[in-house]
Amino acid sequence: MPLQTTGYTSNSPLHYLLDAGAIYKNVVYDELTGDFTGDLLGATSGGNEFSLAQETRTIEVDGLKGSGKGNTVIDSESPELVVNLKELTAANLALAIAGGVVDTSDTNYDIITTKGKIELTDYLDNIAFVGRISGSSDPIVIVIDNALSVEGLSISTKDKDEAVVPVRFRGHYGADNVELGSAPFRIYMPKVTVTP
Repeated sequence: MPLQTTGYTSNSPLHYLLDAGAIYKNVVYDELTGDFTGDLLGATSGGNEFSLAQETRTIEVDGLKGSGKGNTVIDSESPELVVNLKELTAANLALAIAGGVVDTSDTNYDIITTKGKIELTDYLDNIAFVGRISGSSDPIVIVIDNALSVEGLSISTKDKDEAVVPVRFRGHYGADNVELGSAPFRIYMPKVTVTP
């Protein structure tokens, strides 16, 4: 078969990631049923963005004039999910602030402040993007473990528009996944039936 000049095939329409998806916190996957449960974070606007930054290093060997196959190692991996929150609740605003707290004792207002420190209880079990793949009725789910907002809070407003608050959640290694090769994220990609 000759090489094609386009990557499009009859199976291409089955593998598109559609729309902006939804964001959940503290997602749990049930292997027996294949179902996910979690707490919906709220409405977003402008989409959401997952990234995995990898820092690599080339092992240098005397006499080798360039990079040797097999001599590149991963020194660090840092998964992040940028969520563009449009639904601003007191809990969501506090979540955007590392060490943020909500004081609910006032009868008229929830008061959001910071403790000025980050405690282990401030980390979410996880934060997850849930989206659709065009060829599956099952969702694609990207989970970042031990998630914490790492850039603080910034709110911009303008006339005839609603505020959207970007929150950058970073995954953190826990005591149960300190070894390289088990970075604090996973992508649940639904299986799609393709035609040969």
